[in-house]
Amino acid sequence: MKIFGLVFILSVFAFGVVMMRIEINRSGRLIGKLQSEVQIKEARNQYLKLEAARLSSPEVVRKAASENLHLRRTPPQQIVVLED
Repeated sequence: MKIFGLVFILSVFAFGVVMMRIEINRSGRLIGKLQSEVQIKEARNQYLKLEAARLSSPEVVRKAASENLHLRRTPPQQIVVLED
């Protein structure tokens, strides 16, 4: 009867060890997946920052105003300043 108890305890212990290893492996895969997602999002964020900087440059804004809104730069001699 003592041997059965000892075998049972060892079996429960071995089962616990196996379950812990399975959980550690699953957690490791999840961590790896999340790290990959973070890297992708950081790269996308960097790209969007560069794109925002490019689009806010005066040349791009001037070109978009000219092509999309048909706005032209007014020559300085045509500007009239009205005072209160």
